[in-house]
Amino acid sequence: MASVLLVSYPGYPSTPAHLVTNNLLANMAGAVIAAGHDAAIADYGTVSMMRRLFPEPLSETLKPLAAGMREGGGAPDPNQLAGLVQLADRLDEHQAATGRQVAVELAEQAQRLGASLVVLELSDGDSYAGSVTIAEAIRERLPEVHIAGVGRKAAWFREIILQSAPAFDTVVFGDPEMAVVDLLEVAEGKRALGSVPGIVYRTADGTAETGRDDSTPLEQFAPAVYDAAVYPAMADDEKIKLAIVTDSRGCPNRCAFCVHPMEDGGRQRVAPAEHIVDTMDMLQREHGISVFRFGGSSTPGELMHQVAEEILARGLHIEYNSFGHFRSCTPDHFQTIADSGLYSLFFGLESGSQEILDRACHKGIRLEQVEQTVKAAQAAGIFAATSMIVPMPFDTEQTLAESREFITRLRPDAVPLQFPGVFPGTPWIERPEEYQIKFDNPATYLRESLDYKIKLLFPPQFWQPLPYTINGMRFAEFTAVTMRFAAELEGAGILTNFSHTLAAIARSAGMEPHMLRDASQLWFVTGDAEAMGGMVARANSAIVRR
Repeated sequence: MASVLLVSYPGYPSTPAHLVTNNLLANMAGAVIAAGHDAAIADYGTVSMMRRLFPEPLSETLKPLAAGMREGGGAPDPNQLAGLVQLADRLDEHQAATGRQVAVELAEQAQRLGASLVVLELSDGDSYAGSVTIAEAIRERLPEVHIAGVGRKAAWFREIILQSAPAFDTVVFGDPEMAVVDLLEVAEGKRALGSVPGIVYRTADGTAETGRDDSTPLEQFAPAVYDAAVYPAMADDEKIKLAIVTDSRGCPNRCAFCVHPMEDGGRQRVAPAEHIVDTMDMLQREHGISVFRFGGSSTPGELMHQVAEEILARGLHIEYNSFGHFRSCTPDHFQTIADSGLYSLFFGLESGSQEILDRACHKGIRLEQVEQTVKAAQAAGIFAATSMIVPMPFDTEQTLAESREFITRLRPDAVPLQFPGVFPGTPWIERPEEYQIKFDNPATYLRESLDYKIKLLFPPQFWQPLPYTINGMRFAEFTAVTMRFAAELEGAGILTNFSHTLAAIARSAGMEPHMLRDASQLWFVTGDAEAMGGMVARANSAIVRR
């Protein structure tokens, strides 16, 4: 019997969604335990960690400053900006020191457990830099332990991580449940590292990559483990106890900007509806969890319909939310889906200009189809969020006006809005000249973006500029377009920067969507962990039903 320590260190959160239960860790723990080994989960995406990462004196200083900025429209004046810069420097120093403390704690925990394998989730923002610090501390204390990186950033950057972070032995981009069990066998000397599917590993000459193996049916994975004995952060109200269920994995679509095929593979696997409902039923009976999110990046509409019919046939009382796709959803099914407990759907729209959808996205959707689908979902009582990227390649004032007019006519319940990011494995990065994208230095771009950090105290135009142009615009210029577009939608009464997951959290916490968005932004910027903890407790009182 071997032991594995499964770690997620997301750093300081920027959205309540970062406090939701971590199904990646829970799924891997389930696989390890089913294989006869021991697993321990160290999840630092908690209310307590938010408190540790934001010292109370700094929080008290920021609260009146943030309130003054909100009264003035949200943009800092020169005096406020100078004060924010000083506070941001102090906050960075504190959070870096806290990260080093966490690294020592985890190295000690790995030693106590006698872990032969440590797996670190690598994600956005502070997660990557913090996880590297943790890996270095564990490597120093336990030179023989095998250290692996997993998660979305691991799947995106692969060998670049091994090149830039010597403490890691392996990066996983295939099914994590299978890889963690295989790597335990490697650590025990029972298996050759090169025989493990879906990894990048070190060799005498550099690195090597093995192919993915997506042949395992999703229903054959062991159940996720949420017991507090294995997953201590599930005790009390440290996490928002909304559970993520694996309904599908892999994405058959080839949107020009999207990394989902890199993360989960290009062939979609779908779990049987009965198995998905079995999983939700089990989590409700064993843990009282009654609110769920489907984990797939493009859940087929027919699968949602089958799940809905299965839920209704069993008489289960649950709520859930999901990604949807305009090409696969059938509007006639929405009422059945809503009746079964589906509350919110996330649709990737990206632009309200047909020209931009065709030239820059390659989504294969028509705006008439979008309008029909969103209106039908809303008529059934479903909260419909439609994401947008602004500006897109080829966007002009005319196409932006078309997008604005379309969205204000469509009136989705929320529009998650972001500026254009250029990610590994996408056509945007592979053929940038075809999309009016130009890198300052193509040879170093991926390495530079690996540990990019969001400056939470500042609007995007004050962040570290990304080293590329879109439509000839530099970072400050295109993020200004993003913010102007968001302000125009807000002025038209359309909620921005709010997802289907946040809609489910708001519903559970008894808050109107705009109230949760505005309040949580203030809580994060000012480090108000007490207010955030109160919201989490209220949400859990509705999510967990005994």
